[in-house]
Amino acid sequence: MFPAPFERLRRLAPEISRFALVGGLGYATDVVLFNILRALLDTPSLLAKFVSLSAATVIAYLGNRRWTYGHRATPEEAADARRRFLLFVGWSCGGLTIQLGCLSLSHDVLGFDSLLADNISGNVIGMALATAFRFWGYRTWVFRATPPAPDAASWASNANDVSGPAR
Repeated sequence: MFPAPFERLRRLAPEISRFALVGGLGYATDVVLFNILRALLDTPSLLAKFVSLSAATVIAYLGNRRWTYGHRATPEEAADARRRFLLFVGWSCGGLTIQLGCLSLSHDVLGFDSLLADNISGNVIGMALATAFRFWGYRTWVFRATPPAPDAASWASNANDVSGPAR
């Protein structure tokens, strides 16, 4: 019905929607906590961003594990929650690095040190780049789809196929 790229996007739409909602909650946590730390408690911008993103990461992990990618969990993966959490934190740290890089470039290199400039560089530009990075990383490495188990008919057909790989 749809051309191939749009069909794939249509199939991904529910997952992207759940990811966006969980991310929105994490983003709200990040922005609110960052601004409280930065404006009310006079915390340096990079430290405030590190703390706010750390809190948002925990919220995002729980939401993505339970809701966005919960359908992908197998009993083996559920038993390996520590490994999955460490992978999630690793990809989140990659996103954190992207956001801190944008904030540092704006604040320290370009000299835009107002609260508005910090919010635009860290919470808009940095977040947009980091979100794309995280979506790919979480989907590809942290919450992998489990390939379906082959059925008996495919085992039999593969066992009888001695022609080798198609060339």
